[in-house]
This record gives sequence, C-alpha cells and structure tokens, in this order.
Amino acid sequence: MIFPVNQPKVAYIGLSLELYLSTSGGSLDIWRQAFDHWSGKLASFADLRYRKLCFTDAEVAEAKEAIKKENVDVIVLSAVSYTPSMLIVPTLKELNLPIVIWSTQDAAVISDTYAPVDLTNNHTVQGIQDITNVLFQSQIPFSIVTGHWQNEAVLTKLAGKISALRAAKAAGDIRVLALGGAFAGMGDFDFDPEFLHSAWGPQAVNIDAPEFLDAVAKVDENEVKKQHSKDLEFFEIAPGLEVETHLESIRRKLAVESLLKKYQANAFTMNFTNLLAPSFGQLPFYAINCLMAEGIGYAGEGDILRAAAMRQLIELTGEANFTEIYTVDFKRDLFFMSHMQECNISIARKDRKVRLKQMPFWVPGMPDYTGMFFTAEPGTYTLVCITPVPGKKFRMIAFTGEVPDLPVLETYNRAYWLLHPSRPVTEILDDYSLYGGAHHLSSVPGNRMADLQTLAAELGFEFVDLDR
Repeated sequence: MIFPVNQPKVAYIGLSLELYLSTSGGSLDIWRQAFDHWSGKLASFADLRYRKLCFTDAEVAEAKEAIKKENVDVIVLSAVSYTPSMLIVPTLKELNLPIVIWSTQDAAVISDTYAPVDLTNNHTVQGIQDITNVLFQSQIPFSIVTGHWQNEAVLTKLAGKISALRAAKAAGDIRVLALGGAFAGMGDFDFDPEFLHSAWGPQAVNIDAPEFLDAVAKVDENEVKKQHSKDLEFFEIAPGLEVETHLESIRRKLAVESLLKKYQANAFTMNFTNLLAPSFGQLPFYAINCLMAEGIGYAGEGDILRAAAMRQLIELTGEANFTEIYTVDFKRDLFFMSHMQECNISIARKDRKVRLKQMPFWVPGMPDYTGMFFTAEPGTYTLVCITPVPGKKFRMIAFTGEVPDLPVLETYNRAYWLLHPSRPVTEILDDYSLYGGAHHLSSVPGNRMADLQTLAAELGFEFVDLDR
C-alpha cells in the first residue's frame, strides 16, 4: 500500500511589473487567466493555502503577511511576464521558507503567425533569470522547474520538487522506537543522538522487553480475532501454520502499534540478540512486515539511523522498504536482497498472495513465529543509505536497479528479491563501500533520484549518485 503522506502546503505567488498595470491593456487579463490555470494545476498535487498575483510592493507586502499566518511548507513562484527581482527577493529572505520557481508561460509554441502581442503575453524568462541571479548572489537556496504548464512531465517534476521539500521539513517529526538496544559490534549503526537531532531532525526513544511484554498482555483479544479473520482473506495460509502462532503474532503487532502511539513514534527498530529468552516469547517479525506497509520506518538489529532513513523516504514517496544486499549473482549481475524475515509486504508480487507459514527461529529455545514468503513486484527501484560522515554532516548514497520477472524461488523460506543494478554489481559494490555505505539500506519504488537529490540538498546532506 501507499502510505497517505500529507500534501505539501504551498503559497503560490505570481509576479509581474507594476508599470504594466498602466501600459499592457488586454495582456493583463491574459496574465490573470494564465495564473488561474497554473494555480489549478498546482492545486492538483499540493494543498494550496494561499495564492496571489503581485504587481506592486504593497501586494507583495500583503502576501508576506498572509503567508506568515499560514503553516506553509513551500513558496512557489511564477512570473506571468517580466518581473524585477527586488519586488520579491527581500520578502523571500525574510520569510526564510523553501522556494520552488516554476518557470512557465501561457503559449507552448512560436507559430508561423507569431506577432508582437504574442511576445508581450509570453515573456517570462528574463524576469525569472533576474530573480535567480539575485537569489544566487544572496546565497538564498532555491529549486527551479522550467517547462510548459500543460506538460505532464514538467508537472510531475514540479510535484516531486515540492514533495521533497515538504519531506525535508518533516525530518524533525521522525521519532524511532527502539526495542532491545543495538547489536553489539555493528559499528555502522553508531551515531551521536544530539548530532542526529541537530543536523537532521530525528530522535529515538528506547524501551525494554518488560515494557513490550506488558503491552502484549494488554492487547484486546477481540481486535486480535478481527485481524485474524482479515488475514485469512488477505494472505495465503500455508499448511502447518498453527492458529495460536498466528494469533500471538497479531497480538505482538497490536502491542507495537500501541507503543508507537504512546511515544508518538513513526519508526521502529528491534535488536533480537537482546531479546533471546523463552520468557520474551515470539519475535515480532509479522508485526514489522505489516507495519512497514502502514508507513512505519524500520531497520533491523537496533539500527536507529536507517529506521529514521526509511521513515524519511516514506515522507517523500509514501512507500519504502528495509533491505540488505545479502549475496551476489556475479554471472547475471544480480543482488540477492533479503534479511532474517523483515520485508515490506506492500512490495510483494501482485499476481500471488503473501504466504504465511510456521517458522522456527534458529536460536534454540525461542518459539516459532509467523513467517512470510514472497518476492518483489518486477520493476524499477531506488536503493538509499543515509550515513554520517566526518565533518559533522550526513551523506545520502543512492542507486537504481530493476527487479526482473523471474520464477519464484520456492526452495527459499522467507521474503527476498533479486535486483539488477544500474551498473555491474562489482562497480556498484566497490563505489558503495568507498562512499561509506552501511550494510542496511532502504528501497523505494521507481526511479526517484531527482527527488532524492532535492531532498538531500534541503536537508544539507551530501548526495552521491552511484548510477553515474
């Protein structure tokens, strides 16, 4: 499923020159109509909180005060004709909000009957360049998307830019619930909590096994039965899955949900090595796989950084998955993506149900759990890792690949997927390590490199594109 992330809250400002109010005649109506049309397109993928076409300092001042009263994520600017930069740049500096410039115009072509009035009605580029030059010189960050307002590819790019800026703003709302501490010796999980919050935004809260077990004991059994009935319809139930094993898995999912709610967390991580006792009972793998499909960020083994990273990606795309490159097929240039059990059920192939099965845990004395068997829907995916780097900053490393339509490996016993990366596996693996990639990653559907680059820039991260 796609998690319903909030639409970006946008203030849209159209700009022109005050002199034109007294000299441009019928062009004024054309510009106003164009701004209305552009606003309609913008409103199809953004929560348009405020919009205004401004010719004068007084109109810009009015817009500034209105924007201050709105909880706006992004300011979008367009020129309807030539506009002087200093009409708007001082206000942009004062508002200190992310800026996306949408450089467009009413006409898409220069026809054989082109006349001076057509030029008058469609001269927006110079004003945009005036504004961007001054923003550049003033060191005010901005994004820009150029293209005709009826071009769907342009609108998709614009929507991606705006969504990436909104996602960056959501970084301060990321909260990771950590159960069982961190896996001893896995140094790529190490981080400074104060630096994580100040340089990025996420925070973590730790809970122990007794608190988790107390939450399990408080689960409403009626809710367990309701979910069990739904599962019988949604999943394929493998022979041998004991009803009580399944019910206990559901209890543990509901317990995790209650703790996420209690701590207002939207990401989760679990270190199984500190939970290996018969008194703890079943490990909550079923819960993890289902909750990822409901928008909860996750990473295994107490990896708070990558759990936060997955939630950050969900804020951008609405869907992400925790994964790891487990092994390599050098002949076919494939990565084998898997983990102990954790994989987001939303990526599963659409032509077959996810199979629930009785799974023993490999440490003696631990009870069986409800395992899942499935593989990923064929298509394009983007793989992402966020890691600290020397110099008190973060780096985002990304590459794309294709999941081929191959026969399902029925002899494998848990969720997995095969990925053919954009470059040979040897090159990707070398570069990934040289740039500091950790052994946990997140994946998102589609090629989202452009949006990720915008997100990284807004977060102040370095961005490494391994496809190049």
